[in-house]
Amino acid sequence: MTKPSNAERASEICGELLEAVYRWDAEVDAFMQTGDDDADVVVTHDGRGRMIELSIRPGLQEELTTEELEDAINDEIALNAQRGYEGLNAIANKFLARFANIPDEVARHPVAAQFATALRNAQ
Repeated sequence: MTKPSNAERASEICGELLEAVYRWDAEVDAFMQTGDDDADVVVTHDGRGRMIELSIRPGLQEELTTEELEDAINDEIALNAQRGYEGLNAIANKFLARFANIPDEVARHPVAAQFATALRNAQ
């Protein structure tokens, strides 16, 4: 079997990269971050950072002042957003690790450099 040319290897790596991007996108779309179901305030964010659900324990609004309830909701939104950020970073790191050691002949290609710059700027 003959050794693939640089162009063939670069094409293979680009194909692998596209497949990894599609897998990453699917993981992000499937990602949900929810707080503790037993908490007084439960927030759920999707993989795009949108808050898709907010649950408040029945009667909590009667136990707290309006300001206290607002603070509890805002605190849980912030905590859940941070947990979501950490979860999405784990997905991103898994994606980036897959291509941390691409061959030099591909890494030196001008399009590869532009793509690497785009990936760095996306973080």
